This record gives sequence, structure tokens and C-alpha cells, in this order.
Amino acid sequence: MKVQELFDVLDSIAPFKDSEAWDNTGLLIGSMSAEVTGVLTALDCGMETVEEALQNGINVIVAHHPLIFPEISSVTEAGNGAIIRRLIKNDISLIAMHTNLDHQPRGVSHMIASRLGFHDTEILIRHEAFYKKLRINIPAEDREQLKADLAEAGVGRQGDYTECFFEYPVKGQFRPGEEADPHIGARGELEHVDEYIVEAIYESAHENQVIEALVASHPYEEPAYDILSISKPGDKGLGVMFDYEGTMEDLVSLIEEKSGLSVVNTVKGSDRPIRRVAVIGGSGMSYIGGAFARGADVLLTGDVKYHEAYDAKLAGRNIIDTGHYMEHVMADGLKELIEERLDIRVKATESSTNPFS
Repeated sequence: MKVQELFDVLDSIAPFKDSEAWDNTGLLIGSMSAEVTGVLTALDCGMETVEEALQNGINVIVAHHPLIFPEISSVTEAGNGAIIRRLIKNDISLIAMHTNLDHQPRGVSHMIASRLGFHDTEILIRHEAFYKKLRINIPAEDREQLKADLAEAGVGRQGDYTECFFEYPVKGQFRPGEEADPHIGARGELEHVDEYIVEAIYESAHENQVIEALVASHPYEEPAYDILSISKPGDKGLGVMFDYEGTMEDLVSLIEEKSGLSVVNTVKGSDRPIRRVAVIGGSGMSYIGGAFARGADVLLTGDVKYHEAYDAKLAGRNIIDTGHYMEHVMADGLKELIEERLDIRVKATESSTNPFS
């Protein structure tokens, strides 16, 4: 298997287009044409991570946090430069899956919830999804072929479903001009025809290939179609929620037991029982309003600042600062997602890059 083939599978797990604009994801070091000898999943690509890959004969590391971020001005034997040099000298490719993995239903926050024993989660803060809707007139006898060709171009995909089309019969009319080459009718004569309107949505990024497929498949010289812009709540977002029955103290004990990490701090803004738990891996305090608006009784996240904690307590909100390193569970979670799709050697790192340990 080439790195490009692996990359395509990773893109199907967490499309790189879902990354934040400020992020640096994708193939950061290496070659798409290299043969894959194995994959090591990790939160960070530290020197110990590289050595682990070398000891196991692995030449691709897939890390959550980008090693090259946001920019570097030199690559020397100091800091990240030493790691980059070590990767290049040993022909190890490095792929970063950061915010694109955060924004998936089975992404990092879900992986944290799963480690705690809660596998039935829902998206916490859904992203608005922007689509285009294609509406096209087609002769009745040609509509099945058109739908098949459009589906190949990505039209009609909704979540886990494909070929989602809607159609209804209409009466069409047209008069071909003197320079026209009509599929139906004759130049200069008004023609009436039984047609169907076929409708389906597609992702905006696919517009060029959709139009090309439409023009190639449609029997008319001048197809009649409309393209509308629409938006709706998407099936992706940030963070997850799950149901829970217990106290803050119970939840803290569970987190420490299942993760093997000590909780950094807690903010107890309320004595109410905990029934809905929100999780945002990494640094999630900027989304605290959205989390509690969804009915969360407590937010699990990392990197909670003093004033953020103070304001949360005044607002009666419960916070558990699990620490940013809680995201390390993604190494096992991503390993599982890759193995579901590929018969390839994948290893979750056993090296700790926790700077606080």
C-alpha cells in the first residue's frame, strides 16, 4: 500500500477539508508514493514517538497535533527541528489529523466518552452544513440513466445514504431555433414533451464535476436546470454528549480510573445531579455557552483558565478540567477506525508525550 492509498482512507474517516482554516493538517513530511510498512497513531509526534516507530519497523506516523504549526523558520538540531530531521533521515512520513478529526461524530470527543464507557453519544454543537440543490428537467425515459450518472458524481449523498433523489412529472415545451440540433422535435416547431423534474443535493465543493456529469448525461443540447444554495444542521460538529447518572465526585473518580490520569481541577457551580455530560477534547472553554445551552450538567474539557473557571462558577456551571492530554485516547480510537477499513499493521503509541508527567 502506498501512502496515498492510506491518506485516502484517512480522508474518508475525517475529511481534511473539515479542518479549521488556521490548522495544519494532511501530509506534513514524507512522500505519497512511499510504500507503507506500518502505521503508528499518536497524539503528538515527539522524539520518543519516532523512536517507537523505528523500533517497530513502521514508516508512517498519524498524529493528532501538527508537528509543524503554525510556521517554522528553521529546521535545526533543536526543538521540533530535531524531530523533523529524524523523520526525514529515516524516511518516515508524518500525517496530521487535528481539527478534521475533532469535528467527526466518532472523533476525539467520542473517543474520550468511549474510554469512559459511554459509546452512545450525540454531537454536542452541530455545524451548519452548506449544500447545493440541483433541480433538472429530463425526458421521462432518460431519468434513470441521469440519476445513475449524477450519483457517480456525488449527487444525492445524505449522511449514510446515497442516490437520494426526488422526482415528479411535468409538461415541458420548447421551440428549437434554426441553428439548434434538437434531441426531440424539429427546428422552428413548438414541441411539447412529457418530462420529469429530478431533484437532489450535493456538496458545494463538487459543483464542477456535477455540472460536467449533468451535461454529459443529459440528452438535450441545452439542459434546463437550476442550482439552489441551501443550509441545514449537519451530521458533524464539535464535542459530544451522553447520558449519565451520578454525582460530580463519581464522575471524577470514573475519569481518573478509566484514563489513568489525574483530573486537573473541578468547578462545582451546582449541586444538582449529573444527568447529561458534555465532552470537548482539548481546549473547549470557548464553547461553554453552546454546551450548556444544549442541556449539559457538566462540561469535560481541558486548559481551563482561572477567569473562565471563576465565571463558570458564578453562572452555576460545573466544569471538570481533564487536561489537554486526555486526548491521548485518540491513538487507540484512530487505530480502531483505520483497522475497520484496512488490513494493515496499525499500532497505537505506547509512548507518553505528556509534558506534565
